[in-house]
Amino acid sequence: MYYFVNQYVMALNSGVEHAEFKRLQLFTDQQAPAKLVTRHFDALLHQNMRRFNIADTQLVNLFDFFRGTETFASQVVKIEDLNIPRDYTIKPNPNVSEISDGDRLVAKVHFVPSTVGHVYFIENFDRFGNLVQRTDYDERGFKARDEFFAPTGDPITDIFYRPDGSRLAEQYYAHNDHGGNYVSLCKLINYQGQDDYFNGENEWYRFFLDELNRQNGLNNTFIADRPLATQWPVINMQTPARKYLWLPTPHAVDPQDQVYSNLNNAYVYGIHEHLDQLDGLITSTDQQRQDLAQWLGGQSPRPIYAISQAVVLTAQAQRPSIRLAQRQAHQIIYTGRVDHGRRVDQLITAFQQVRQTIADATLVIYGYGAALEELKTQVKQLKLGDAVRFAGYQPDLTTVYDQAGAYVYTGESDAQPLSLIEALSHGVPAVAYDINYGPRDVIQSGVNGYLVTDGAINQLAASLTKMLAKPKHHQHLIDGAYRSSQQYQEAAVWQQWQAIVN
Repeated sequence: MYYFVNQYVMALNSGVEHAEFKRLQLFTDQQAPAKLVTRHFDALLHQNMRRFNIADTQLVNLFDFFRGTETFASQVVKIEDLNIPRDYTIKPNPNVSEISDGDRLVAKVHFVPSTVGHVYFIENFDRFGNLVQRTDYDERGFKARDEFFAPTGDPITDIFYRPDGSRLAEQYYAHNDHGGNYVSLCKLINYQGQDDYFNGENEWYRFFLDELNRQNGLNNTFIADRPLATQWPVINMQTPARKYLWLPTPHAVDPQDQVYSNLNNAYVYGIHEHLDQLDGLITSTDQQRQDLAQWLGGQSPRPIYAISQAVVLTAQAQRPSIRLAQRQAHQIIYTGRVDHGRRVDQLITAFQQVRQTIADATLVIYGYGAALEELKTQVKQLKLGDAVRFAGYQPDLTTVYDQAGAYVYTGESDAQPLSLIEALSHGVPAVAYDINYGPRDVIQSGVNGYLVTDGAINQLAASLTKMLAKPKHHQHLIDGAYRSSQQYQEAAVWQQWQAIVN
């Protein structure tokens, strides 16, 4: 079994999760057994899995595993099932209903998103209005956790339950030297006839990985996909297994210097301190593989494999091409995180220049992140409100790519922009900064888009204008986009995996 070890699957996910989703499908198509592994408690996990078409058999969560709910026949818990005292007053609301004892707010009942009255969690308040307890219900219809809080709002204790109401586990919190709250002790109750104690979440996660390994006959393959959360549990497994660390970001702190600058803190534990305990490292591009080998002195003590995280699935590769006449030809899109490192502000500045020549050009920004409000302010100041739209996070961008005329990537660094390959596979020509890593591997200027000097906003604008101005040339770039994405089709990426799978 191949286990892709992560922390969570949320309603809003990053490139790490989206790459895993594609990888799961790749392994499924190749009939290779694989599962995504998560440790995070999330009462909406299976709703999120359905959102991204992940089957129960494709993901195993720590809490599901130990309480035996990897598959579970769903039922519904509604507010009338909560045994609320008759003398309490209920103020109904589709999202959050309030429960009062006279004038005092006793509780708030929150409902599962996209349902009608399915209980999600309940907040209970003391007579001073302090939150003292939160009770979570798994969206499949059973009480899953009680969480207790101090008057400061910090969690004190978590109690987790099995569907029959018995206690599954307990977690206790403490403060570190900096005043931060963390889980200091975990207790797994009556697992295989005994109680187990762990000094924090990492130890419990490590125990969980060992149990998965035992369950499948040992010597399985574990790939730590989100390093800060997963490299310690994977490296410290106590049962025989093959262990790899995936690098979802550049490995060094200077985006322009990946050979001599300091190591990214996310990889200090796995690469600097415990590389000898891994079977190998995995990068998404050959250039990063070479740079990392140089960073390690020219000869890595463990193999470094270059395996594309981007995969063009067969179902997409076999779809008919969509020509320019069927697209919104002058629509430019950005998809991905909206934070400062992605420099979407530079795209907006460049777009203002594009509009001077392409009067009907539009820009749609898909994603979420810390820079969102600043970007909205920028759009307002530049008076581009009628041409720029913020469309938020979308779990499926198929229609978006199929309709777009151009894609832009302005990040300062990346291991491999997943959205870039996705756009090309849908025939969307791309304009991207020449950064580490990924764009130069696939973009050929004048063939499937344009590769421009990093940070050169005027070049970015000129390239977009050149792309959109002449329909014949634009169609030529669309054809090139489809062709260039072939190197990321399933057969090609699966061949890269053979160094590890075989």
